[in-house]
Amino acid sequence: MSNKFREVVKEKVKEIQQEVYIKDEILEKIVGLFLSLRDDRFPSKKPPRGLLFYGPPGTGKTLLMKTLAKKLGLSEPIMIRGPEIISQYYGKSELRLRQIFALAKERAEKENLAIIFIDELDSLAPRRDEIEGELERRLVGQLLSLMDGLEKEVSKGHVIVIGSTNRPEALDPALRRPGRFDLEIEFDPPGPDEKKEILKILLNNYASVRYVNINLDEIAEQTIGFTGADLLQLLNESLLQAALEGRDFITQEDLLDAKNRVKPSALREFHIEKPRDRSSEIENGDIVNRIRQITEDFSENPCFKPILLTQSLLLSDKIASTIAFIVCQRLHCPYILVRATWFRTRWFGEMEKSIRELFGKLKCLQPCVVYIKNFDVIATAQNEHLHGAILELLDNLTEFSDNNTKVLILCSVTYKIDPQIRMYFKEMI
Repeated sequence: MSNKFREVVKEKVKEIQQEVYIKDEILEKIVGLFLSLRDDRFPSKKPPRGLLFYGPPGTGKTLLMKTLAKKLGLSEPIMIRGPEIISQYYGKSELRLRQIFALAKERAEKENLAIIFIDELDSLAPRRDEIEGELERRLVGQLLSLMDGLEKEVSKGHVIVIGSTNRPEALDPALRRPGRFDLEIEFDPPGPDEKKEILKILLNNYASVRYVNINLDEIAEQTIGFTGADLLQLLNESLLQAALEGRDFITQEDLLDAKNRVKPSALREFHIEKPRDRSSEIENGDIVNRIRQITEDFSENPCFKPILLTQSLLLSDKIASTIAFIVCQRLHCPYILVRATWFRTRWFGEMEKSIRELFGKLKCLQPCVVYIKNFDVIATAQNEHLHGAILELLDNLTEFSDNNTKVLILCSVTYKIDPQIRMYFKEMI
């Protein structure tokens, strides 16, 4: 990338970040790609046929695409919303797909670049080995065929297909092979610094509203797990409360109160509580010392750490739950309760996916403490399928220890669990 081109890219990135905040490294990659295709003055390599945007809901995937088009002088993307294109009439869904790709080719011939944006790609192209419907299979095949034909059928200009999903693992694997969605870009939940920038943008959008004694650093730190969309809802809740009280301004207290009413969108199916001090409920000195050791170790070295809470005459179910609460309170982390029966209610063969989705969503809330109650329900050797799935997932989840994922797992068990599973737990009470 030449110095001049790099300067232009950085300038455009700053313009875009005034309306939607996305990390610099992601924006520079995307902006550089589109500028090189749109403007003949800049170098252009063979472009990817497709881009895959993936990440939790509300992280700015769709908003970014609309802002890019406006700021880079591109035509509005041709939008496809996965669920909307599906028709009950035979062949109509495939016909609609072909018409959209034909329109994109015509636009590329005239304007040098056309963009097709497929929102909720996983609903349009799910894994064919996990679906029974003939329509879904035909749609996946049609999309693959259309993407493969782009290079041959577009004689001038480029057609770029961008897919957006919050469940990349649900996509048909054929879509993620070279020559289709070549470039995958992950949209992580925003950290405190990113949330602060997002809040600045949102507050600037409400120029007519006054803000009194707002501490953005505190709001960013306390909104654990919030995406950009959640922060917008937080602000709207604050504005509504102020309006109900006859005020034309909002305060720090308004935002903090609204935080208790807005639950992170990616985690609404889980029970999340603000931990309260329950230290007085634990009288056994050994348990008190172990709690202190766990919290000190995690504070000094926050990483993925599973710990067993073995229920016995000394450690009842109530005490195990109290331990989890105390650990959360001392670490100033959210308390997430997941009952093991939640996994058992999944369809056969879906449990592995459920656990993967759970741990993927925990990235939104880190640092956090997760309490899995009655873990032995799914960690015994009695059910061969569940047992194998747990072993495979625990083995794969060791990668959490290597990427600074700040998640503390507390699992309570009443009965003995399989030794192969127990070995994955670093500590035991």
